[in-house]
Amino acid sequence: MGLTLPSGRVEDLDTAEAHLAFIRSQWPDFAAFAWQKYLAEGRGAIVVNLRNASKSAAGLHVPSYYMAEGSQRLVNLGGWPSEEISNVIKEYDPAKDVVFIFLRLDGDVFHYNVSDELTPPGAHEARQEADERRKHAALI
Repeated sequence: MGLTLPSGRVEDLDTAEAHLAFIRSQWPDFAAFAWQKYLAEGRGAIVVNLRNASKSAAGLHVPSYYMAEGSQRLVNLGGWPSEEISNVIKEYDPAKDVVFIFLRLDGDVFHYNVSDELTPPGAHEARQEADERRKHAALI
């Protein structure tokens, strides 16, 4: 899952306030994606990789992906970035929360355990319903 923002500089996204604004602006998509991946792969986190962001005519592209506990991607990384993040992954409630890991430009790593009124299962269901409506509309 990568996100393309219409404008901006990656540096402008690399603060705690910008991270939270970014999460809020994309919450329905992030929550649906996290639930889908949790069902398929198990507990994990959405990694927002600011270090590999790229700019094009379409805007700023920020690579984002799900990293599951025990996955090859996590093994390749050498495990979770910290003991604290490892504990958050073990303890969060996937039906209510999404864990985000931001790989910052300066090499640091921030993490957030986020919840919203729109839960991950609710966001996933809403996305499926919207997809079905689009498919049905395309057939008419």
